[in-house]
Amino acid sequence: MEIKFIIIITVALFFIALVQLMKIYDLAAKVRGEKSQEKVSRSENMLMANLMLVFMVVFFGFVIWLISKYGSNSGLYTSATIHGRDIDELLMFNWWIILPVFFITNTLLFGFSWKYYHREERTALYYPHNNKLEAVWTIVPAIVLAFIVIYGLMTWNKIMYNQEKGEIVEVYGYQFGWIVRYSGVDNTLGKADYKMVSATNPLGVITESTIKDTYLEIDQRVNDIDSILSNNINGDGEYLLPESKVDKLQEELDRHKRRKYRIEASIDRKENNVNVYESSNDDIIVQEIHLVKDQPYTFKFRSKDVIHCPWFPHFRAQINAVPGMETSFALTPTITTAEMRADPDVQKHWENINVIHNERKRRIGEEEERVLFDYVLMCNKICGAGHSNMQLKVIVETQEEFNNWIENNGDNKRLTFSGQEVSWSKTKEQASL
Repeated sequence: MEIKFIIIITVALFFIALVQLMKIYDLAAKVRGEKSQEKVSRSENMLMANLMLVFMVVFFGFVIWLISKYGSNSGLYTSATIHGRDIDELLMFNWWIILPVFFITNTLLFGFSWKYYHREERTALYYPHNNKLEAVWTIVPAIVLAFIVIYGLMTWNKIMYNQEKGEIVEVYGYQFGWIVRYSGVDNTLGKADYKMVSATNPLGVITESTIKDTYLEIDQRVNDIDSILSNNINGDGEYLLPESKVDKLQEELDRHKRRKYRIEASIDRKENNVNVYESSNDDIIVQEIHLVKDQPYTFKFRSKDVIHCPWFPHFRAQINAVPGMETSFALTPTITTAEMRADPDVQKHWENINVIHNERKRRIGEEEERVLFDYVLMCNKICGAGHSNMQLKVIVETQEEFNNWIENNGDNKRLTFSGQEVSWSKTKEQASL
């Protein structure tokens, strides 16, 4: 790392010195009474023209090297979903169009700069307009773009309007993390409402139990505020607290009362709560996503605070999570985590990562460790100071491994709203409370 830093500093100092030398050259020319910026010899023009060709060759070589080293998908390996293959094919279609145009246009750019460098005996041709030429470079790009747009729309419709619903999983974004809810045996997510969100019910899921808990929480806070206000009044009926504090407490008191009224008016179904919200009883909340290979899924996304952007890079899936609305997309994973870890390209990549990772750990005196590949859910929209922390591990596995995880749930602390443990088999042949 230190060597790289020294190289960067050396290159930077070289260019700074070069700029300063050019300034000295200009000043010396002015002292001699010359106008250096206007007096350029033919040999200098020819040198610049030849350097244009050299730069073109180096530039093209660098682009080809980048493509050969990192590939067309920026090092994200083989797509791990069915629709991801369509995305990769669409991108490759764009590459096959863009790259020839890139090389042709830049060859013309640098080639013309080389061929038509300034010579005193030659005058440039004044050529202001040509209708045929205008038509060609307008119509041809329009036709090419039409093909790209049509192909893109066909791919989009194939992905977004897939009729295979699959298992439903909700991902709830907040600053700065994710909460995951599985729909359980009935494959139906329980209803949720922002008015029900609390410390014990972060997703705002509605059940008979959460309604009662929310009432209890609101009543407790209302009583606390009433007690504070009533215990801080003197004999003349004036508050002993600062006016700003009193206003703040009264505003909070009104807010809690309004919240309870709205829950009673629009959510609480009284004796029918058990039937109306029974789909919530088998929902399972976890802090990790486990998916079964070749099993279709429909992901539903909500946001608590700001716009987040759930992104599964290896699944080629991304969509915004917007406060106040629900967004969704479907995907079917095709490669398990274990299979991806066994891929030689992945192994080589992660060997390099571990070398760099452990080098840094040694430098700060920490114990070395070996990090393995994992699928990941990330936020692809800068949503605040803790944006980089919004990473969630995603595991693709076999049906048997998933059933074992959902039953035991390891370190993920399975939570249910019914207060009972749920035993759930993804085959839905076995389900019990």
